[in-house]
Amino acid sequence: MDPFRDRPLKLAPMQLVLEENTRDKNGRRKQFSRVAARIAHTLLSVFVISAICFNSNSGIYKAVMDRNYIDLVMFIPLVVVSFMLYFIASFMNPGYVPILDDEGDADQSTLIKAESAYYCRWCDQAQPLRSKHCRECDRCVRRFDHHCPWLGNCVGERNHRFFLLFLFFEDILILRCMQLAWETGRASHELIPWLQYNGILLLCGIVLVLGGVAVTILLCCHLYLILHGLTTWEHVSHHKITYLKKWPDDSTPFNFGYCKNCWVFCCYCSIQNWEKYTRSFT
Repeated sequence: MDPFRDRPLKLAPMQLVLEENTRDKNGRRKQFSRVAARIAHTLLSVFVISAICFNSNSGIYKAVMDRNYIDLVMFIPLVVVSFMLYFIASFMNPGYVPILDDEGDADQSTLIKAESAYYCRWCDQAQPLRSKHCRECDRCVRRFDHHCPWLGNCVGERNHRFFLLFLFFEDILILRCMQLAWETGRASHELIPWLQYNGILLLCGIVLVLGGVAVTILLCCHLYLILHGLTTWEHVSHHKITYLKKWPDDSTPFNFGYCKNCWVFCCYCSIQNWEKYTRSFT
């Protein structure tokens, strides 16, 4: 059976021009959304952290005034690491499958053809196992997990571990900020004075609770999937994916046990040839 039997016919010149114009417009829109997401994350984080830390009743503000460097050493690196991991996951190549006519990718293209039995009609080329075409990025991504609008990037084979670390440190940072906001608030028996003192802290608290719930749920879901050798796409679309249809739900040929799954996820930095794990089951 020819895996490329459904390969689309070449488009006419006019169709190619129209498709190219549409891609350019979509590309500008998607680029704007990526930049907007990164700016929104930065501004929101800076606003919440600043509103809490620069309050004169804040533990961090008092630590600066009293030169209590222990509290600062415990808090500032947490903020820096969280921001660094966000931007690494956001700007890093998630594992794009090289376009066949990209310069310098001839060897990789030959490898992709050799290892693949699948075809991407949008990229018009062979597609490695566990890859999926992301319409937001307009590229195929190796071991595709999902496209994260908050990152403005896909989560795939190369940046998934950084995304997980970002969720972990962001969760700790949110909990720490919630603790600081609670300690910073001032008591009052009347509503209006209480809102005058704590209005901004209340707003920050709502943002932190909503963000904390979302990040915690995401972190738990990804830990579960990693332990079972799955990606979000494979978990959600299990019954639609060709190489998983004959497997029970939440079961894949890539599940090597909890310990090895964690080892592969955390320590295997090179691109994997996932085809070799399915050959023994075909």
